[in-house]
This record gives sequence, C-alpha cells and structure tokens, in this order.
Amino acid sequence: MTPRRLSGQLVALLLSAGMLALPPVAKADLIGTQQLTGQAGGASTAGAAHDRQVLEQFLARADVRQRLQHLGVSEGLTQQRVAALSNAEVASLASRIQSMPAAGTLGFQETVIILLVAILVVLAV
Repeated sequence: MTPRRLSGQLVALLLSAGMLALPPVAKADLIGTQQLTGQAGGASTAGAAHDRQVLEQFLARADVRQRLQHLGVSEGLTQQRVAALSNAEVASLASRIQSMPAAGTLGFQETVIILLVAILVVLAV
C-alpha cells in the first residue's frame, strides 16, 4: 500500500470513530400551552390589556348590549365568556373591532350598488 492511501484510510477511520463517539446534540421536547403563552405573555401584557379594554368598551355600547339581549345573550354570560378568552382571541377580536368601518362609511361594493341603482332610475325616467 502506498503511504498516501494509508494516510487517507487512517483519516477516514479517525473521523468515523470521532463521529460515532460524540453524543447527538439535537434535543426535542414537547412544549405545553402554558409554557408557550407564559413566554410570550411578558412582552405583550400591555397590548393584551389594551385589547381587552377595546373589547370591553365595544361591549359596553348601548347598541351592542341591545343587540346581544335581542339575541338572548345575557350581560353576565357575555362577561364570563370574554373573561375566558385567551390573549390571542382577544387580540383577534380587538383588531376586527378596530377595523370595522364607522357608521355611515360606505365600502366599495355599497358605492357601486348605489351608483347602479341611480343609473337605472335615471334611465327609467
């Protein structure tokens, strides 16, 4: 055997033995929901409190309370269900409330429908 081939085999043997001797470094554990929300909760506590305040202000409006009563949902039940919501659910509801158009604001579809009806009325006359 040539010295070059022998040294190549020796290097390969040493690398293989070294790789087999090292313990695996990857580790996978299950993460519980409480642990996950506990880590994210510290940074977004102020945001969660603001979102809950937005939701409570929305539910305190007279028209919302009246609509909920019309649907048969009591105020006490509403408060219990809001208190049981997670921070992610409250954030989702708060963002939907804040993105709702103000009263009297027309969207694109409503504007197109009104224009089409106006054109039909003008053509009919």
